[in-house]
Amino acid sequence: MGSNAELYPGDKYFKSFTKTWHNKPYPQISPLLPELRATDSVVFITGGGTGIGKATAIAFAQAGAKVIAIFGRRIDKLQAAAEEIRKANPNGTTTVIFEAVDLSQGTAVDAAFANAIKKAGEAQIDIFIHNAGILQTNGIVAGYDYDEFRNGLDLNMVGAFNTVQAMLPLLAHEAKVFNISSSIAHVSLMPRCWAYAASKVANTKMFDYLQAENPNLHVVNVHPGIVNTDINASTEHEGVGVDDINLPAHFLVWLTSREAEFLKGKFVWVNWDVDELKDRADEIKSSLILTVGLHGVPL
Repeated sequence: MGSNAELYPGDKYFKSFTKTWHNKPYPQISPLLPELRATDSVVFITGGGTGIGKATAIAFAQAGAKVIAIFGRRIDKLQAAAEEIRKANPNGTTTVIFEAVDLSQGTAVDAAFANAIKKAGEAQIDIFIHNAGILQTNGIVAGYDYDEFRNGLDLNMVGAFNTVQAMLPLLAHEAKVFNISSSIAHVSLMPRCWAYAASKVANTKMFDYLQAENPNLHVVNVHPGIVNTDINASTEHEGVGVDDINLPAHFLVWLTSREAEFLKGKFVWVNWDVDELKDRADEIKSSLILTVGLHGVPL
């Protein structure tokens, strides 16, 4: 194909790779679909106590996951989330594990993952979702506060690095690994958002390398939409969300299915229509389209 893909109207912020643009969950990605069942799966989710991470854990419980382990910094949020997740499985067969941990501390992350594996009966991780992170304060590069910059590095980039080190030896041979990235990692420059963009670009590339170095794994970078969650509360981005929190949650369940195997090694947006993506599966799988830089999609 040519260097540019045809784009379609999306929402007030972005154009779309598919003709159909979604802001809410829809039947094709419902975690209740028989073809999306996760009955035997062990699922680990960082940032699973609130927001998109919690919604995703609930969706996997609805899909019947065997074990769901959630990680976060606030024990009260994890405890409350764990109860919601347990109740989400209609058959009551999902074991929910939670571990409080600061992902910027490598030794603590190793211990938390080891504890979770022990509680899961020494099972391997089938599905891993790295969702934890913060939204740094906006500002221009020159004069940006060093402590704010360093905090973003620790919680976004170092946190992602530590989770990769901890989870990789614990993964099943053909595990699914999803990095919750952001459109800011590849779209045109957004004024004053360089710090967040830099961390998301770095993490996206790290997970791309993880895929290249471990071809047996199934790694996908995911833009989760624009959702109002704790990450943008009390920031200049508070209230800007236009997407239902269950859209990324349900989309991630669909991403684990056989239907989505052609997206291995790609960067995908949850707003894009899965049926239209499947119609272009051969094109997507056999080209550089939907890789970092989104070759052929000049957003």
